[in-house]
Amino acid sequence: MSDLIVRWGGVRAVVSLAVKCLAVVALGLVVPLLALDPFGATHAPAVEIHDEAEVVDDEALRSSLEGIGFRRDIRLAVFTTDDVDPDSEVDTVLNDVVLEYALNRQPSWISTADPDYWADGLVILAVSPQGRWVGCYFGEDVKVGKYTEGRIQDAARGSFRTAQWEAGLEAMARRTADSLGKPIASARAAVVVTCLSIAAALALLGLVFFRRYAARGSQRRARRYFAQVTADYDATQIRAGAVPAADAYGAQVLARFAWFEERYMQLVRRFREFGEPRGAQWFTLRCFTDAAELEGRAEELDRLDDVIAAASAFLTLGPGWEKAWENELGPVHEDLGSYAALCASVAFSTLRAKVSFDVGPDRAVVQERRDRLAGMTSDLASGALTPSAALDELDAIAVDLHYRCDDLARRALAADTSKQGRERLARYEQDYARGKYADGGAEYQGWWSSSARSERHYYDPATTIRINSKSVGLEAPGLYESVVRGRGVPTAGLYGADQHSPGAGTPSAGAAPLFFRPVGALVTGYSEIASPAAGSASGGWSGSSSGYGGGFSGSGSSSRF
Repeated sequence: MSDLIVRWGGVRAVVSLAVKCLAVVALGLVVPLLALDPFGATHAPAVEIHDEAEVVDDEALRSSLEGIGFRRDIRLAVFTTDDVDPDSEVDTVLNDVVLEYALNRQPSWISTADPDYWADGLVILAVSPQGRWVGCYFGEDVKVGKYTEGRIQDAARGSFRTAQWEAGLEAMARRTADSLGKPIASARAAVVVTCLSIAAALALLGLVFFRRYAARGSQRRARRYFAQVTADYDATQIRAGAVPAADAYGAQVLARFAWFEERYMQLVRRFREFGEPRGAQWFTLRCFTDAAELEGRAEELDRLDDVIAAASAFLTLGPGWEKAWENELGPVHEDLGSYAALCASVAFSTLRAKVSFDVGPDRAVVQERRDRLAGMTSDLASGALTPSAALDELDAIAVDLHYRCDDLARRALAADTSKQGRERLARYEQDYARGKYADGGAEYQGWWSSSARSERHYYDPATTIRINSKSVGLEAPGLYESVVRGRGVPTAGLYGADQHSPGAGTPSAGAAPLFFRPVGALVTGYSEIASPAAGSASGGWSGSSSGYGGGFSGSGSSSRF
């Protein structure tokens, strides 16, 4: 193996990059060339001149047409006629004249397999100098789209208007030769395919270089996170030692710390396996995914480091506990904001439906809970409230908010006793029973505000002591058991779906308590159901087509010039 290939990351990486480059060239150059101007126009047509109007030089026109290269064998028939009434307003007048001529004078133009179509391999270029009509007709195996038929006729208009019949017919033949035998017969479709192919080439090229850029960025960030974790490793162990193991929250933090130590050793091995990619290796999908995984694992450990520090400070009311407490309040404040938004949504939808409903008591609960959260901070500072009891109360408030939001949504929907109202309530209950609002993928956003106009307050849901769906270390063995064990909230009805009535629901392996997720899904679900269905619009299309006076179905059309 040459030194150059080694420096570029080895044969496999170099071949992979070369294949991607060839794909870019094929999509960006080869496909457009084949779509717009395919090769192989080496077939001379078999030319027939039927100059019934006596306006062309047969031999000169035959010679010029035979010099045009087609991409397949073609029987090219030229037909001129003055049997068209110049005052006729019938769109198919030239079509009918050409068909009548074929039936009476040139039966070989008609397909023997199906007399309703032109013969295979046949192209007819027709012009009526006196009637000022131009047309083109095709066998089924060489037919083109209506748009292309129009372009073929357009090619002759300028010459026909100045009575240059040979020049016009030659222009039609050249445009026909350019259109036939393409992988994509329609000119419009060819342009669309070309644009899409070039766009795909640019996208693939961008993806290749994006992977390299993203992989290198992920590696840099992963090393930065890992360096921070390593630098704080000893301090993290000391802080973990200060976390009270007898406390329910301390127990779950220590469970995550044990997971932290195991993942730390795994991450050391993963960095060793990742090594130092070179050259073409940075462009591979494996390098991209491995680098992203390294970054995710390293960032996760860095955040869990912060959780342990916050738990150590808050559970012992050590230095910096106030900051940790503010972060703990974030998810509950966000749920309260969702509860307030639900009150507003209910008030609006019931007013619009002309249903009497009072959300005043619920708004009072929102304010009462906000006041209590503010009071809890003072109680912690004075020693009237212990850290563990404060976290228990946050859990209790979170559970209560879920029940209250669900109850408010149900009462508001039930207040509309119309048929539509009953259908909406049934839909809500069905969605709730399926767990859509308890486990529907909703996540804490990391910010809250006390009112619609107030300043946003930000927090980090991934580093709270209380578990939520964004917390790091959720894979820690025995974590959920330690979360519920010893808390001051009822465990019945906290898990998954089917927990509407107290006592319903039993913890299953790996099940997450309901209050792990925000109540925002309930607000969104209610708003979607309570809002009237969006109106639908329908439309049609209209157009024009040209054909023949009888039942003939051959491809082709005509137009005036």
